[in-house]
Amino acid sequence: MIAGRADGELADWAPLGRPVRTGTWAEQAEPTPARIERAMADGRGDEARALVRHLPVEAEEIHDLYTAWSARLAELLGVADPDPAGHEAAWLAWLEACDAWMPGDPLEPVLAQWHAAHDRHLQQVADLIDLVIEQRGEAFLGELWADLQADGIAFYRATYGPDHPWPASSERLIQVAIEGMHGHLGGPARLGEVEVAEYEDRVALTFSTCGSGGRILSAETNGVLADAHDFAWSTPGICRYCVHCCVLQQLTPIDDFGYPARVIDPPTRPGQSCTWTVYRDPSLVPAEAYERVGRRKPDG
Repeated sequence: MIAGRADGELADWAPLGRPVRTGTWAEQAEPTPARIERAMADGRGDEARALVRHLPVEAEEIHDLYTAWSARLAELLGVADPDPAGHEAAWLAWLEACDAWMPGDPLEPVLAQWHAAHDRHLQQVADLIDLVIEQRGEAFLGELWADLQADGIAFYRATYGPDHPWPASSERLIQVAIEGMHGHLGGPARLGEVEVAEYEDRVALTFSTCGSGGRILSAETNGVLADAHDFAWSTPGICRYCVHCCVLQQLTPIDDFGYPARVIDPPTRPGQSCTWTVYRDPSLVPAEAYERVGRRKPDG
């Protein structure tokens, strides 16, 4: 279990080997900037500073993935990787800004740095995906995302398969999803808002809208799928970027070890929310979650 809020805003968590936000899922879902402001209002300046330094922890995987994806997409296109030095410089500048922030300093300039860096890199990835699909056709998109996410697919296979106790796996899947969506700057205020709904059989996380694929879809500047494909929930209109969630979290885990890590209900129109669901036991995942990706739920 993750430590409670009474233990402070951050606590070491053994599954990740580093500090994470504390509290219930609903408490963790509060945007980190909101917790920084609360800590400041309560006179907890040291905790506020620790949370500002935690902002890049929530965003580091995003930066690393965008860096790797841009390089691989450029390689597939046979072109130079667009501005890797500029993206890295923006990231390092933000790290310095977070480290230098002190209680009493304005928070907005620090947040704005990551907004700009995140959105520029996200748009570059979306544009490169469009170029690849223009060359190879949309049927290549599933294969493309399997290529781009080969390391992530191997990690899911090694971390969430049946050799690992599902209670621990499901807890990790929920925690890192909330953390990652803070880093993706989703929600109506773009502060990383996450809505949590807990049920007897599952925990659902909703992003209104998601700060990556949902943002791209809402901007209507990049391509969507014209046809139904198993790698995109058998649903036309899916944003090409959003397909990576289907491949990594739902389709490939089913093929690899028999059940999805998370079940995704993606947006299909601008402004629509996205929901990720983690079931409390893999056997509780409904048959429809398999059927939407062209698979059949195993008997037993």
